[in-house]
Amino acid sequence: MQLFYLPGTNLSVLFKAGNTLITLPAEESAHVARVLRMKPGDPLKLTDGIGNITVANIQDPNPKACIVKLMSLETIEKKIYNLRIAVAPTKNIGRYEWFLEKATEFGIGEIIPVYCDHSERQKIRTERLEKVVIAAMKQSLSSYLPVIAQPVDLSSLIITNAGRENCFIAWVDEKPRPHLKDICQPGKDALILIGPEGDFSPREIKLALESGFKPVSLGKARLRTETAALASCFIVNLLNEPVS
Repeated sequence: MQLFYLPGTNLSVLFKAGNTLITLPAEESAHVARVLRMKPGDPLKLTDGIGNITVANIQDPNPKACIVKLMSLETIEKKIYNLRIAVAPTKNIGRYEWFLEKATEFGIGEIIPVYCDHSERQKIRTERLEKVVIAAMKQSLSSYLPVIAQPVDLSSLIITNAGRENCFIAWVDEKPRPHLKDICQPGKDALILIGPEGDFSPREIKLALESGFKPVSLGKARLRTETAALASCFIVNLLNEPVS
């Protein structure tokens, strides 16, 4: 069943208050009426991006303001940890968007675009990134929308998070470092720094280590920026999988 997004809404509050008739945003209304050609009585799913999913029936498939009736509500329990990955935007923005899409499928909590000493891209449109994660959330039928933070200078981010536990930095060199899977603590919030194509500068690495960030390896393979960020997401997600 198709999933639609209602930004700025808490479906649980609406449902409990008995407000079961709601109007979809213009973009979602047009998709219902003009793309899918749905009819009155057709079912669809809605999410507010904060854990609630409801099944609704179309009442009026108006392409500008589609009216639906909420029929049932399911609240998905939030993960006990919040994974934040700070990753430098890639020169080819399509590669960065690929990471956003896949990380959303894994259930990442927050993506922080960071500008580094060696960054090839020093400007990024967060509005476009938000559209990518919304589309990925809907496609994967998830009920949680990742946060796209405002871009920030890496040094400022490091200083802001100095001394916090479960903060890591990964970079490329020949020196042995513990693998992320061996020192990341399951069940706790985590922040992982991933550098640009030119990697972190010695100054940035020194600042991170002096601020309490733990150096980690992601394995023996030399990974591109977006691949390293996704590998980090996968590792933390796997560490937090319940044992059957």
